[in-house]
Amino acid sequence: MISPGCHRLIVDLGMNNGDDTAYYLRQGFRVVAVDANPALVETAQTRFAREIAEGRLVVLNRALSAEAGAVTFYVNTDNDHWSSIDVGWAGREGSHCQAISIATVSLRDIFANYGVPYYLKIDIEGADHIALAQLGQELVLPTYVSVEDCRFGFEYISVLETAGYKSFKLSDQSIVQSLRDETTQGTFPQGASGPYADALPGRWRASNDFVEHYACTVRDRAGQRLAPRSRWWDIHAALADCHSS
Repeated sequence: MISPGCHRLIVDLGMNNGDDTAYYLRQGFRVVAVDANPALVETAQTRFAREIAEGRLVVLNRALSAEAGAVTFYVNTDNDHWSSIDVGWAGREGSHCQAISIATVSLRDIFANYGVPYYLKIDIEGADHIALAQLGQELVLPTYVSVEDCRFGFEYISVLETAGYKSFKLSDQSIVQSLRDETTQGTFPQGASGPYADALPGRWRASNDFVEHYACTVRDRAGQRLAPRSRWWDIHAALADCHSS
């Protein structure tokens, strides 16, 4: 079910440096940007001071959880992209982390306070499954959603399908810098998530077709990675039967 008021809102769950948020704002959307890293939130509050003052952007310094409270968040001081509530994820490859306490917020509370978004971007390093589990409990869903692929990709596809999503695409994140931002006709900066919804290259696939495509492109059903490490992916899903249109 699509929320009637959701079409001019995007939730950027895992804002990081704010480049994705900037893209959504340029497109004329209201944005709720969520990040657990206080330093990144502080930088965003300066970068987007005008948009915040205009009421077009809300920046939340929160970690996602099913319950209100606080969690330990591990800030990776070598690579902030790897910061996570999962210490193993945050400290991979022997990188250095700093443990801090961060207040939490649930997806349901975000939707209740700000509206169900047109598009939900999920990129919260090692905690994406928490967002997907909560999404599966919602009666009103974003029209489009994306999640960063990992070794649980097959599970993510299944959860999204069970939640009600009918059409799927893969986004090759290694080529995002070569794509065009239709809003400005510019290119995307390194690390940006890039286009979404119908602006995303490629065709929408039904879930069964998409699983076969994924199993031939990213990793096989035994979990063995097929794509080289230089390529990484996001999984996009749509509520509509885009593949049959």
